[in-house]
Amino acid sequence: MKIKYEKGFTGIDVVVALAIFILSSSTILTMYYNLYVNAVTIKIHETAVGIATDIFEKIDLENYDNITDTRIAELISNSGANEYFNEEKNHSNITYSLQKYSEENLLAEDLVMKINLTINYQINGTEKKLTLNKVKIRE
Repeated sequence: MKIKYEKGFTGIDVVVALAIFILSSSTILTMYYNLYVNAVTIKIHETAVGIATDIFEKIDLENYDNITDTRIAELISNSGANEYFNEEKNHSNITYSLQKYSEENLLAEDLVMKINLTINYQINGTEKKLTLNKVKIRE
């Protein structure tokens, strides 16, 4: 009577090894992708906050009566925001609004205005929005 010794891999061993390899590599690739998206988001927010801080500091230096829609548009273009947040280049834009408190409350004096900067951008096809606000007070 002959006794057969098993040598080499069987088909089930190869299938199990491939399944483990595919599951672990897909998990690692998913983690790397999420890290990349988070890094890009942080970089965009860092740039946006830096630009907004520059714009808001220049608004602080301006006289209250000189702050108008056209002046804010000038400050945005002078800050270089249009290079980073450009609709044609990377499907992002920067918008602003100027709202005086006296327009909301007719009995109030013209002493306070609120400036909103909104930065819209896309990451992986999803639209993201970052809104920053500034209050300018008449001195």
